[in-house]
Formats: sequence, C-alpha cells, structure tokens
Amino acid sequence: MAGNSSPRPRRFVGPLISSVVALVLLGIVLAVAGPGEVWRLLRTTESSCLVLALGISAAFLAARGLRLQLLLPQVGLGFFRAVLVAAVAQAAALFAPLRSGELVLPWLLSRMTGRDLSSGVGILLAARVLDLASLGVWCAMAVLVIWGLSEPLALLLSVLLLAPSLLLPLTLSVADRVAVRLLATRGLAGRRWARRIRRVRRELERLVKRPGRLGAAAFSSLVMWGLQWGVAWTLLVGMGHRWPPIEVAAGASVAAVANLLPFNLVGNLGTLEAGWTVAFTALGVPLKTAAATGLAAHLWGLIFAAFYGALAWGLLSLERRSRST
Repeated sequence: MAGNSSPRPRRFVGPLISSVVALVLLGIVLAVAGPGEVWRLLRTTESSCLVLALGISAAFLAARGLRLQLLLPQVGLGFFRAVLVAAVAQAAALFAPLRSGELVLPWLLSRMTGRDLSSGVGILLAARVLDLASLGVWCAMAVLVIWGLSEPLALLLSVLLLAPSLLLPLTLSVADRVAVRLLATRGLAGRRWARRIRRVRRELERLVKRPGRLGAAAFSSLVMWGLQWGVAWTLLVGMGHRWPPIEVAAGASVAAVANLLPFNLVGNLGTLEAGWTVAFTALGVPLKTAAATGLAAHLWGLIFAAFYGALAWGLLSLERRSRST
C-alpha cells in the first residue's frame, strides 16, 4: 500500500514548478514596470483605440474561425458557428489553468458535429502547427526588415518554428507504431489509447491530402496573426506609444513565441510579458516602458478574449436551446 501511494504526489510537481516559474516572471516584470505605471496605462488608454482594437480582435476571431472551418471536413460547422467555437476555445485556452483549456476545442467539435474526440485533437494539433509556422514566418520577416538579410537570427527562428510542422507527420507515424506495439497489447484501455492515436494520425493525413484547403488555412493563419499584431499596435497607440508597426510585429512575435515555454499561469501571464519585455528592450525601448506596455496590452487582450468568449458561449447556448425545443 505504501508503495502505491508515494508516486501520486509527483504528478503535481511539474505543474507546480511551472506555475511558480511563471509567477516569478510575472513578479519581476511587475516590479520593473511598477504597478502604478501599469494602472496608469490601463486607465488612460484612449477609448477610440480600445474600440478599434476590439474591432480588430473580432476580425482576428473571424480569421481563426475561417481557419477552423477550412481544417474541418466539407460537412463542418459553417462559418458563423466556427467563429463562435473559435472564440470560446480561445477564451478557455487562456483562462483554464495549466493549458487544460486546449481540450475545449475537441470537446466542442464533438458536441456540435458528433466527431470523435480524437479527430478533434487532430484538428487542434493541425491548428497549433499552423500557429507555429505562422509565427516562424512573421518572426523571420520582421527580423529581416529590421536587421537586414545578413541577420542569421531570422533563419534560426524560422527553422525552429517550422521544424514541428515538418516533423509532425513523422512523429505521429512513430507514435502510432509504438502505440500498436506497446499499448494495444495491454488490455482494453491500452487498445483504446492506440485507436485514439491512430485516429489523430488519420485526421492529419486527411488534411495533407487536401492541399488546397490546407494552403488556405495556412494563409488565414498568417492573416490571423497579422491582425493580432494590429491589435497590439493599436493598443500601444492608445497608450501614447506610436512605435513602427514592423517593430511591434517583431516584438509581439517574440512575446508569442515565449508562450511556448512550459511555464503557465492563467491567461499566460508571466511568460508573454517576459518575452515582450526582452524583445522590445532589444529593439531600443526603455526597460520600464517595455515591461509596463507588455503587461497593460496583455491585460486588455485578456479582457477582449473574455468578452468575446462569453458572448460566443451565450450565442451557442441559445442556438442549442432553440434546436432542442
């Protein structure tokens, strides 16, 4: 009995360390920025810029919904419902702890289309791969424009972020074979997990066989992230900082890449601000200004995500009730 109980607490060690590191990063950024300065930026952001940023965020969600619709089979959600699902999934991914909200997208797809959860996980993986590839392209373009063609950092960032996209089919193929050999022979539960991995692999193989829709999804992903940089630039203007758009795209891209680090608090607080502060300081922005604007812009972004997520959930709930009556 004692041997069975000792390993259980260890499963919480990783998430605990991750949360502590993110909390420390957030504390450092807040200490550098000064809570009073962050509050001043939030309080004095021009209302016209907030309205414009909110509108650009709606366009961002529209592009996200379009990408989701393109990744689904021909019989999918429809554009409007795909946008609502994308808004709810984004809010859940931001506000659920330890990235558990990522699973809301497969759950919603299963609930609304009857798709298997494993198929939904395949769609989620494809979307995240496109996110990585898009960030790689944006980072490379921004670095090349700012530092010139001789800068090797652009090539390095692109390779690092595009590598998962290129290696994902091979990784899933290996995982499928390993699951068949190791899991399928271990009873009913093992066979279920092996079947789930096989379904995820088949879902991605289905996407690769439709290069036209996959290419359109990749283009919509690039547009989507460009709109996200537009939100950041508009918020900065509202705070009184009219920086060159290409520099905002570069710094915000690095901040988004920092979210890939395995340190997480609710709302990705900590990692994004740290990446933003480092990136914009390297671009010549004073350290305190970089830290304060990063935290303030992120908080506005979380408010936008919560607003659209709640609105989308309400509309989906109303639609579901009307169908059941």
